[in-house]
Amino acid sequence: MDTNKWRVEEKILIVDDSPLVCEMFSKTLAAKGYKTEMVNDGESALKKLNTGNFQVMLLDLVMPGINGMDVLKACRKDDREICIIVVTGFGSEATAVEAIQEGADDYVVKDFMLMNDARSLDIVIDRGLERRRLAVENIELNEQLKELNIVLQAAYAREKDEKDSIRNLIGSMSFAVVLSADDGHILGYNDAFVKMTGAPERELFNMCVFDLIGNEFRSDVASLFKKIRAGAVQGIKAKIIAKSQKDIDVTLNAIPLKMAGEILVLSTIVKPSAKNAVPSPRVLR
Repeated sequence: MDTNKWRVEEKILIVDDSPLVCEMFSKTLAAKGYKTEMVNDGESALKKLNTGNFQVMLLDLVMPGINGMDVLKACRKDDREICIIVVTGFGSEATAVEAIQEGADDYVVKDFMLMNDARSLDIVIDRGLERRRLAVENIELNEQLKELNIVLQAAYAREKDEKDSIRNLIGSMSFAVVLSADDGHILGYNDAFVKMTGAPERELFNMCVFDLIGNEFRSDVASLFKKIRAGAVQGIKAKIIAKSQKDIDVTLNAIPLKMAGEILVLSTIVKPSAKNAVPSPRVLR
């Protein structure tokens, strides 16, 4: 991943009642290529969030008036996607843990930063940005799957060229896709799926999706397949057993499809922050 590319685009809001601390954070972050803005109280932070496009907020918890915890709760109540890193004093880790339970992504100890521990701050922000990117990718993917489900349902209703419609739709997706029966038996897939798993294509139609899932995740995937009968888009973390390389951490999303009274499962398998090539379709059996 080109981290510097993200940094050009990311903007960080620094919230601390000490102008000195704000300047210290801003100087440290500017040296790393981030864009920053600063406010000194919770009320100003909430107003700034409503007017600016911030991807990260460094949030002091102890402030007069609207404190950092109040700002955090307000952000999560509004479902803001912003990555929130709370700033706490040395010896106040318990408060930071409480903030994480309320939805903060991570925390940094202010005392260490006053000693110019820029590397620690850089690691925490990169980690928080990665979490945020994965969350946004998952939201976008789920929306794509919902739209795809509508298109597929319409194709089934027409009862014409169903396999061609499915094949073209799967082939147009830029991430690994596999179509299976509700017991996991593989019915179709695309090139990205073959590339990710490394499984010989001649073997895939005789395989089950669960054969490609790491042992520790198989029960979770089995539960996922049961839950999608309710019709909701679901997503879980899993590990793919890849023949061409070591096992791969992925997010597996699945939606149910109905065809001639039978429930099929369309699953997408996405590596964190992966940029997969556009695949070509494979013929359904």
